[in-house]
Amino acid sequence: MLAAIVWHASLRRPTGPEDGFSIQGELSDRRATQETLRFATFNIHSGKGADGHYDLERVAQCLAGMDFVALNEVRGWSYARPPDQLEILGRRRGMGWLFAPAEHRWFCQQFGNGLLSSHTVQYWQRIPLPCRDGRSHRNALLAVVPYKGGLIRVLITHVTRHTEEARKAQLRSVGELFLALEEPAILVGDMNSPAADPLMAKIIASPGVIDPLRQAGKASENIIDWILARGFRTVDAGVLDNGASDHPMIWAELAPLDTCRARGPALPESRNVR
Repeated sequence: MLAAIVWHASLRRPTGPEDGFSIQGELSDRRATQETLRFATFNIHSGKGADGHYDLERVAQCLAGMDFVALNEVRGWSYARPPDQLEILGRRRGMGWLFAPAEHRWFCQQFGNGLLSSHTVQYWQRIPLPCRDGRSHRNALLAVVPYKGGLIRVLITHVTRHTEEARKAQLRSVGELFLALEEPAILVGDMNSPAADPLMAKIIASPGVIDPLRQAGKASENIIDWILARGFRTVDAGVLDNGASDHPMIWAELAPLDTCRARGPALPESRNVR
């Protein structure tokens, strides 16, 4: 019986869809009137650095000055290590946090994506990505953020690389979601796909899409973590690597082209947010 319980607990199960109208933590919106916003994406490798040591403080140091941070390979609450990593980082940086677990395991929502935000999140939606092999449970997290009388849509994801078929299916799904969003919109996360990948190249080449890192002259053919935007202009962008993870942090400072285009209802009329 004990062996059966252990086996059952070890199985990876998808979390499914979910949505809500707030995130955790206290937000001051102290920067709600600023002209530009700083976005970052960081696969934190569960807090394990390039040297193999677990140290969330190094991760927190990278996040200074950011308004929105997409985090991948985040660990949630567990019996061995409470609280979850999003709460630790959010409190350390004075930001709100939202964990979007992609799978249940060991009786916990253990692994997934996360958002840190200095601004109010009006609505969020967790969207499962296609999984064809029983192991590549991934999701996309859509956050709708009020900004200067309008709305900005932030889409966070982490595409699998377990199999090529699964990677392509998830990347295709993410691209369709991003291009269907009303502007201004941001796609951030670990795509596990370089610029030369045909599906990735197709998203980048879509009308209205900008690649801030390339526009700032900081792009590399080896980069698989992305910030792509529609309805924004690039102010600055860069890559930060202090050894806190096996990935660098990618960041971009952006300004909406026209905040009036971001206008929308105070709250979504349905749970299928565009």
